Amino acid sequence: MPIEQILRRSEELDDTIVRLLDPDTYPVYGPDRLRMGLSVTAASLSLEHARALRLLVAGGFISSAVPTMRMQFEATTRSSWLLFAATDAQVTLAGAPLTTESEEAARDLPMATGMIKELQKASAAMPAAAAPAAMLGQFNKMQRNALNSFIHGGIHALRRHEEGYPVQLVRQLVECSNGLVTIGAMMLAILSGDAVLMRRMNRVHVGFEDCITPMLPA
Repeated sequence: MPIEQILRRSEELDDTIVRLLDPDTYPVYGPDRLRMGLSVTAASLSLEHARALRLLVAGGFISSAVPTMRMQFEATTRSSWLLFAATDAQVTLAGAPLTTESEEAARDLPMATGMIKELQKASAAMPAAAAPAAMLGQFNKMQRNALNSFIHGGIHALRRHEEGYPVQLVRQLVECSNGLVTIGAMMLAILSGDAVLMRRMNRVHVGFEDCITPMLPA
């Protein structure tokens, strides 16, 4: 599939998700408004990163698109962690007004690998955490080293920027980003509290298999 076509299919997937979520009426239910609100914000941020990635790919800026997927992954992970695994103190810290003091204190919040470990622990008592823990853990295992290299201007970034990007690799980048998109979309469906929306979002990938890399092996 040409890059232009996979980008078009990705936009169609995005449009389908937005229609399902209906942003004009999107609700957030539950007594823990801060926790759920922060999780919604993180999931929304992950979808924004995916859109930015596609714009960078369309413009030919692949070396900048790859680190953007790292940001998308971390925002997606943060959304799941905030909902399922973060302590009340961690939620309060994550939701504090932005000051020099809160910025310093927030350094104690876990990063991606730590959040995934906490999600895995939480899944024993909270089965809904098992799927995102497994999918995000698989992504972290397969992609972490290469993404770190791009973030820090390492060997992956230097060699690819000098030698160019095979079309298949660019396709995989977009497909993998779309896999993360489906996780972020499912988080937003869960946070809506709407069981019908959750069932529909759980099948949003159907018909888009040509542009999505599953986050777990078949």
